[in-house]
Amino acid sequence: MNDNDSEVVEQTAGMVDGRAPEELTEREIQDLVARCPEQQRWAFEGWLRGVRQLDGDPIVSLAP
Repeated sequence: MNDNDSEVVEQTAGMVDGRAPEELTEREIQDLVARCPEQQRWAFEGWLRGVRQLDGDPIVSLAP
């Protein structure tokens, strides 16, 4: 086993219920969005989901 193999094992071991520890559940996202001021909810929810910057601009992928 080389170093690359051990990195994959460590990353997989950190997953809980098929998601990484830093990923939020739908319930957690909705709870956080509900606490946000109404005018900013649309941008904040998009940011939590990884589709918008906090200023509301879409996140553009550089991948082809």
